Amino acid sequence: MSKKNTAATVATIIVAVLAVAATLFLLYRMSQEQAQESRYDYVPSDEVGEEMNINAVKLIQNNCEVFRIYLQYGLAHKAEPYNNLPEDGYYTVTSDKYSSMSEIEELVNSTFVTNEAERILTNVSGDGVAVFAEEINDDGEKGIGLDMSKVDEDGRFKAIQYGYSWSNAKFTLHPVSDTECEILVELNPLADSDESAQAGDTKKLTASMIKVNGEWRLEKLVY
Repeated sequence: MSKKNTAATVATIIVAVLAVAATLFLLYRMSQEQAQESRYDYVPSDEVGEEMNINAVKLIQNNCEVFRIYLQYGLAHKAEPYNNLPEDGYYTVTSDKYSSMSEIEELVNSTFVTNEAERILTNVSGDGVAVFAEEINDDGEKGIGLDMSKVDEDGRFKAIQYGYSWSNAKFTLHPVSDTECEILVELNPLADSDESAQAGDTKKLTASMIKVNGEWRLEKLVY
């Protein structure tokens, strides 16, 4: 016998990419009456359910932003004179959104549990290389450096192959306890992608959101 989970919420995120450095999310949530039948038996209070909804929106948005800057698009950077390689091993980031490494660290640390945040900041690709690091210019000003190993011979960020779009992504919350919640995410394939087996295939992901020291965090970066 199935049990209706009144806290389960189907949400749609629209991602409008205005430029390489900007992503805008618009969220539309279904009412409780429209919530799906759930295989989960746990039903949180209305207060806890609303808290989960609010935090899931923020964390899924941040997850996508971290994926975008660390693996998919990178951040805009300045070319070296005569297209030489940077002597210090880092290209200078020229992002309009992030001006210091501390801002990126705040994004990551406020989204993921400690171990996962550390992995993303230091070794997200599994090659032992931190994508970004603090850089200090000749005037002593702090900025962001992009590791030169993440830039190809044409000066472009080495993006991973990814055939799915976060535009019109759908996610459903499935609370497990007052401090645990699964977020089921469904992504649509890009029109010109050959990553999916056949046209129309979607990609289904499961993110785990847990409450640590009074704050909600994701256990893993999902994409």
